[in-house]
Amino acid sequence: MGRLISLILTISSCLSLFRLCFSSETNYILVGVSGGLQDGFPNRSNLDYNSGLKDESKAIFVGKALVRGYKAYLDLMQDGWRQYSPEPAQPLMNSNVFASGCYEHANEYWIYIVDSRVVWGVLAQEPRFLSITPDTGLLDLTAIETDDAVRKLFRHEIVQHLGNKSNMDQVAVPLVTAVWYNSQSHIPSPPIHIKEDGTHVTNFPESLALWAGINDADRTAMIDYYARNPKARACKHGDSCHDALMEDPHFYQAQESVQRYWDGLRHSIRQAEKNRSTIMSTSNDPHKYKCEKYARFGVDNETLRVNYPFTQSEIQQSFSSIGYSIDFEEGELSTATKNMLENEL
Repeated sequence: MGRLISLILTISSCLSLFRLCFSSETNYILVGVSGGLQDGFPNRSNLDYNSGLKDESKAIFVGKALVRGYKAYLDLMQDGWRQYSPEPAQPLMNSNVFASGCYEHANEYWIYIVDSRVVWGVLAQEPRFLSITPDTGLLDLTAIETDDAVRKLFRHEIVQHLGNKSNMDQVAVPLVTAVWYNSQSHIPSPPIHIKEDGTHVTNFPESLALWAGINDADRTAMIDYYARNPKARACKHGDSCHDALMEDPHFYQAQESVQRYWDGLRHSIRQAEKNRSTIMSTSNDPHKYKCEKYARFGVDNETLRVNYPFTQSEIQQSFSSIGYSIDFEEGELSTATKNMLENEL
């Protein structure tokens, strides 16, 4: 019941986003996620509209962005909850990122362009304790952790608002945000690095790998293989190129790497389940931290909220203006230079 109320409040506070979910016109919006919706995880297809069907509309990864005031946790689920997977199934570890308010807490979010028709489905299928909030956390456009494409896109959008917004350093997009802390399941995510000002930076895939003692590069080995071999992506069972793919030793090495990742994660999760009582602590509650400095939450009159829709031509034009191009069919963003080189080959 508590989660249902949270979902209702989240939707009611973001009416423009809600209307997009049921619009007959195809539009795109930008969202920030941290967890199983990222590339290389089982729920990634939830970001695609009608994934695998003829009218599929793929989500497009723009880049990473740092959000201050957000503290990340790994959710070690208990038996009896919806997503808990007993043996022999593969167990999952969710990411729950809370708005702690502390400047010294920061998490890297993955920013995606998604078909607006999938937004309601993304929210409805989220793991436990999660919501989507329109402007609690702000993307730090000055941070070294924020990717170039993200920084350029949002500064372009700020300028396009005819001088109505002057803050070029921050911007708000809908972010997946946790709403309830569970002392029996939440483990603080290990920081991937600590900035000079003492900020502990996390992101889901790298922090999870650190916690589990596994190599995150193994998880994306197949994605990387297809990125290096674009023709392999088009191969279908029975095609001549598919037969050649089956003979490629690099293909099997990538498969083995992915399996090694998930086997290692399984071992770490099962071991943690056995030792749950010794690794959980109520002192980890993100709402009880004494912040050294507070992060800004919510936009002011000078900060842009990018929760509005783009048509396909509008989002393509925005990226073209900053030197990037979108392949909607493949669901990929690339630089103009890369496109020119590929066309020459």
